[in-house]
Amino acid sequence: MKYFEDAFKFVTKNYLILIPVFIATLVPALLIIGSAPSAAEIQAIFSDFQQYPDYFLNNPDAFFEALRVAGIGNSASSGAIATIMNFMAIPMTAGLIKMGLNNGSVSINDFAVALGSNIGKYLRYFLAGILLGILLAIAIILYVIALISILAAMGDSGIFVLLLGFILLFVFGVSIAFFLSFWFGAMVLDNLGAMAALKKSFAVAKRCFWTLVGIGLLLALAEGMVSTVVGFFDFIPLLPLILRTAVTAFASVVHMVFLFMIYRSFQPSASDKEQDLNRIY
Repeated sequence: MKYFEDAFKFVTKNYLILIPVFIATLVPALLIIGSAPSAAEIQAIFSDFQQYPDYFLNNPDAFFEALRVAGIGNSASSGAIATIMNFMAIPMTAGLIKMGLNNGSVSINDFAVALGSNIGKYLRYFLAGILLGILLAIAIILYVIALISILAAMGDSGIFVLLLGFILLFVFGVSIAFFLSFWFGAMVLDNLGAMAALKKSFAVAKRCFWTLVGIGLLLALAEGMVSTVVGFFDFIPLLPLILRTAVTAFASVVHMVFLFMIYRSFQPSASDKEQDLNRIY
């Protein structure tokens, strides 16, 4: 809990580092306000598609209007803008945290430097993440095919094996997410390449896995409770959205600072390195 408390104090003191994540979260959310269709609208759209499929296929304007009513257009635009803004917010925030940990504080003048120093690392991290995601997706597909084959071979008695297999798959997915917690942090703090940082993330996460799980659950619970309280202000336009965005940004940045702090705690200090150099093997 010490690192979590220190992370909370760090973010409270250096509140400027919240700005990039707050903006990157708020802007996409503003784009989809009021675009969520009602159940009746969705039902009507599907009914029209079923009755007049040729009409929609031959009239692009009507087709895109139906998508607009369904909120799909705004959602897609929001997702694209969120991805673009994260390309600025995440490396900038990571750089600001590193500066704050090294120098004790950050200023508005540090924003550009933090972004410039880390956007290339984030791009490599993003592309490596896509590659890893593809490999994991292939492995999961093969795993599911194997489970289905077992079910087909065992009949009804294989249902238990199938359920157990999906439970193990869920546990595996959650575990992988925690093992990847330090991936980008290692690239920022130690200037490692994507693959070296990935290995380092697994090595550090193995030493504090249950701490990561506990803090992750604590943050999720706290964010959920605060968001529930914010829900009482739904009668005020935009205020709930802004408050929820602020809560999400604060929780995200505190979590990132916590990960950076705990990662640094596993790195050898200058005195340790000097002892290693003077040690006779």
